[in-house]
Amino acid sequence: MNRSRRDRRGPPHAVRPLQAGFSLLELMSAIAILSTVMSLALPALQSARESSRTSTCASHLKQIGIAHAAYVARNRAGMAASDWRRNALMDMEGSRPSLLCPTDARNDLFDINDYAVYIVNNKRTIPLEPGPWCALGDTAFCEQFSGIKLPTPDSFFLVFEDMAYNSPFDGMILAQPLPQGAWKLSHVGSNPHSYRHQLRDPLGVIIADPFAKGFTWTVQGIPTSYGMNSRSARFTTDPYKVLALDYATPVADVVGPTATGVVTWWRDVGSRHLGLTNVLYGDGRVARVDASEIDPTSPAMHDQSWCPTIDERLLLTRP
Repeated sequence: MNRSRRDRRGPPHAVRPLQAGFSLLELMSAIAILSTVMSLALPALQSARESSRTSTCASHLKQIGIAHAAYVARNRAGMAASDWRRNALMDMEGSRPSLLCPTDARNDLFDINDYAVYIVNNKRTIPLEPGPWCALGDTAFCEQFSGIKLPTPDSFFLVFEDMAYNSPFDGMILAQPLPQGAWKLSHVGSNPHSYRHQLRDPLGVIIADPFAKGFTWTVQGIPTSYGMNSRSARFTTDPYKVLALDYATPVADVVGPTATGVVTWWRDVGSRHLGLTNVLYGDGRVARVDASEIDPTSPAMHDQSWCPTIDERLLLTRP
């Protein structure tokens, strides 16, 4: 008897269903492997990131050195330390980010025009920079109104107006430069009316309420992560002296007869790069060094690494 082809193949076999997913043991093994790989890769990634930040910081200092050299070529009197940021930016295409180290985590690096006056009554904000509601005040008028003479040639008055009255201004601020390159600002006069003003910082935090005559505050000036040698104007033939470096104040005021008594060096020096500091030397060279290698509180190190060669009187008058 003939059988069909199906019959000759015999009865169909049962098909075993496929199992989906992973077992608990397989998942735990995969997680353990991934954790091991990540633990091995993370230090390398962090090192690569820090290396990139260090290189960027060194590049910024290099640009500052080029700008310094260009300025000195035009101005034989040299670059004053207190004005170095403003003067350097002229040859850096105004690139303010180039004055910042990417590893500098400080969030209090503010300039004058980063602040604002907030008018509570009409909810208006006036940035403290020349514009529609803020302007450089006429010196003679402001001196007469406030009864204060400009203390230095580079001091100035700022006046702000909320535009609601016909008065020439609502408030008057005196800006005075400080030796470290910062600014002292004081509210020195106002026209009386019922409006209440607040002073707010760049983060919107109220630092004066009301903002009225007599209030004084200090700002760093143009934000920077670097400090210029306070004797930078004397740099002419000093290729191996420290011109600028990672620092917490815009001017590294550590040179002079009493410099060996300066105790803020270890507070202000910025050892941001795996414990090392980026340093710009007079010849434009940038190097990473241990802060102890250029410690100006050491008399020998002060003379060797910081004091301009032509400034011999500093050495002769040291106690």
